[in-house]
Amino acid sequence: MTKPYCKNCGHPAHRRDCGVDDCGCVHYEPRPRRDAKQRTWIVWVEFLEKNRWTPAVEKRVKAQGIGGAAMKAIRQVKHERESKRRVLQTRIVIAPVPKAG
Repeated sequence: MTKPYCKNCGHPAHRRDCGVDDCGCVHYEPRPRRDAKQRTWIVWVEFLEKNRWTPAVEKRVKAQGIGGAAMKAIRQVKHERESKRRVLQTRIVIAPVPKAG
């Protein structure tokens, strides 16, 4: 478990008040947790092998942004595929899942 850090100055939590340091911060605010900032994305991934496109595979991934969602989905689909042929191109479609609320 990592220690919480202040959102404003980046110092670790110490005595619940950052004003004791020479960083100029007057109040400790913890950074939001990484998993709290992530959202769910639906990603469809296709690969071009030899001269044909494989059928699209749909994956739901949790990531902070569109780039992270693409990276996670491509890694998962490449790991799960049966074919060991070389992938020439990758085609992806990404859609965010609306936040409830």
